Amino acid sequence: MNVLDNIIVSTRLRLARNIAGLPFPHKLNEMSARKIIDNVQNALAPVDKFSRYDMNNLSAIDGTILQEKHLISLDLLKDCPFGSVLISADENVSVMVNEEDHIREQVILSGLSLDQAYDRVNRIDDVLGKSLNFAFDGRFGYLTSCATNLGTGMRASVMMFLPALTIQKMIDGCINDVGLLNMTVRGVYGEGSDAEGYLYQVSNQRSLGMKETDIIDSVNGAINHIVDAELKARQLLMRNEDRLKDEICRAWGIVTNAYRLSTEEAMRYLALVRLGQHYGYIDVSDLNVFQKLITDCQPANMQKSGGYSMSADERDVLRARHIATALTSFCKKTV
Repeated sequence: MNVLDNIIVSTRLRLARNIAGLPFPHKLNEMSARKIIDNVQNALAPVDKFSRYDMNNLSAIDGTILQEKHLISLDLLKDCPFGSVLISADENVSVMVNEEDHIREQVILSGLSLDQAYDRVNRIDDVLGKSLNFAFDGRFGYLTSCATNLGTGMRASVMMFLPALTIQKMIDGCINDVGLLNMTVRGVYGEGSDAEGYLYQVSNQRSLGMKETDIIDSVNGAINHIVDAELKARQLLMRNEDRLKDEICRAWGIVTNAYRLSTEEAMRYLALVRLGQHYGYIDVSDLNVFQKLITDCQPANMQKSGGYSMSADERDVLRARHIATALTSFCKKTV
């Protein structure tokens, strides 16, 4: 297994677009907002089979599940009553409508896949651009609600697993370094969120005055810097290998035998198990399946799989049982 596979989790490419002549979403009335959603849905129909979810018709749990899968933003879920999302059959493409901008096109792929993700989101953008009149200025590029998205309107981000930098308390220095490259580092669910399970999102801070290829190159450069720093930090952890091995094996023992696990406990112990794969202490046959397990054990996903009436305690019991069963089907301890 490639060493990058245990550091790079996924890639996301997002394009922000608005329709010329219309106010930004927070100023739209319901009729205009619904018309935009219908127009986007109709434009996407020839591309793929997209499922539509209107926020005002979505239960809190179902909406949170989409957010836990990174298919929608927390803002769309909480603050956009006339918002909607269209999601492709493979769930790699989601198009949010009437969030901060009229349209947020997004592609998520596993691993480091910036070029592939850009190709796919660009094809979606071409299709939408043929039937929708995007707001564009010759000087400023695509016009967006937030000035940081002006220009290409593109945000390229990579989800990274950085346990060693965090444990060694070197993460702040690394964040400062990539900040000099016009990059920003956020938690697992974006701005304002925590880096649960040592997961961080690294993305470009601006798009004005840059080409799409420039943004991809700059993100790649930042990712290479962080990967090098993480690998060096993992070598430092090996200075006390007995302690490291003990912590990872204890984590394995807990997640495969615990009667109940909170979300926070599950994220912490699963992160250590994933780190154990790097050192050869744990054999993980499929890291994509491992990442899906992390999503599946989030609160809303657990709540739906076990029944909407479950208490928090019952959910913790179900989470422990689910993790133990799933984990032992594709992982094994080797020390």
